[in-house]
Amino acid sequence: MAKLNDKTLLQKLSDVMPKYLAAYLVWYYSDPKTRCSWDELCNYDANFKVKGESGGQNKTEEFAEQNWLIREDVQKGMIIYMKHMKTYNQMKIYQTMLKKALNGDVNSAKYIDEFNNKLDKLTANKQEKSEIDALLEGVVINDGD
Repeated sequence: MAKLNDKTLLQKLSDVMPKYLAAYLVWYYSDPKTRCSWDELCNYDANFKVKGESGGQNKTEEFAEQNWLIREDVQKGMIIYMKHMKTYNQMKIYQTMLKKALNGDVNSAKYIDEFNNKLDKLTANKQEKSEIDALLEGVVINDGD
């Protein structure tokens, strides 16, 4: 079985920002009805706690919004998050359309067919590049000098 090189969303975010900020960003964008409470999130890392005289108390959500969301690394993380969610939501749309197509919906079947054709083209292009790269691996081209 091939080794997976894909990273989870938290791993991708942790590449560009500290882990506590990655956890905060995922929490921030999560559905407020289903995500853990602010206090539970604050137990994740000491960076969620106030230092000094008030040490041990949780920082506020307002503090995090006003100070963490404006950081450059978090801004980069937001882009990573949005791209990840775009792919995830596209998958959900595909699954919904597939169910409809299997139940006889013609427009959904057309969508699935077009989507699969585009996917086949993308996959073919990547495979061609991979095969060419494999063939050229280790090849040294002299420029005649």
